[in-house]
Amino acid sequence: MAYKIPKTVLGRTGLTVTRLGTGGAYCESPDGYRRALDCGVNYMDTARAYRDGEDEKVIGEAIQGRRHKLIIATKTQKRDADGARRDLEASLRSLGTDYIDIYQIHHLNTQPERDQALGPGGAIETVQKAQEEGLVRFIGVTGHDWVQIQQAVATGLFDTVLCWYNCAMKEPEDTVFPEARNHNTGVVIMNASRNDKLFDGPNAPAPEQFYRYVLSHDAVNLTIMGLRDVERFSRIANALSERETLTSSEKVDIEAYGSQMRQDGKL
Repeated sequence: MAYKIPKTVLGRTGLTVTRLGTGGAYCESPDGYRRALDCGVNYMDTARAYRDGEDEKVIGEAIQGRRHKLIIATKTQKRDADGARRDLEASLRSLGTDYIDIYQIHHLNTQPERDQALGPGGAIETVQKAQEEGLVRFIGVTGHDWVQIQQAVATGLFDTVLCWYNCAMKEPEDTVFPEARNHNTGVVIMNASRNDKLFDGPNAPAPEQFYRYVLSHDAVNLTIMGLRDVERFSRIANALSERETLTSSEKVDIEAYGSQMRQDGKL
């Protein structure tokens, strides 16, 4: 069943995206991805590195017949131009598509990696050339170190950024988000539930509340959710179609919960 999931424009890309999308790596069947797409989402994130390329192949099967309706994002972890080109060509084959909507430099978590990837002969050269060729529409960056990702976004090279953010980990509010605003970089959030760990604390809020929390921040365009549990994904998609943000009192409560979970070392 397709829910009426709210949509927004993804920064300077101009792409209209559902505020919930699928994350990669965890779903091993095309049917699982199809069921998630049937909820009405149009954004799918994967990576060349996920399950040694198998995730892209499964998604390639799942999107047959509906590729034209979807925003597909994948990633290369290669830092050099030649390696990134090989990854891109492999991704296009596995996904069964002739273009990638958002091609991301994956896991850019250290300055040496950033210097290599964005310097002469680096991965960015391949991605920019592929954009000129029409193989890539927009260019993104992803990572887990907020300060390093902030510095990548500050280059102005990236149309989108994907990073961690949740009610226990608010660091992007002072690092990534302000820089993304400066460049109108689209913001995609992963780990809204900290790999589901936030679901399991004492007196935990309902799962959808964690996704409403990140979507309540005005810097955030959308959040992705890995398909560890397709039924849970469907329930959250339904809940977000009814309401996508938190009240101020709900926000206070969930931040207190997240802070306690982090303080207790549960994350």
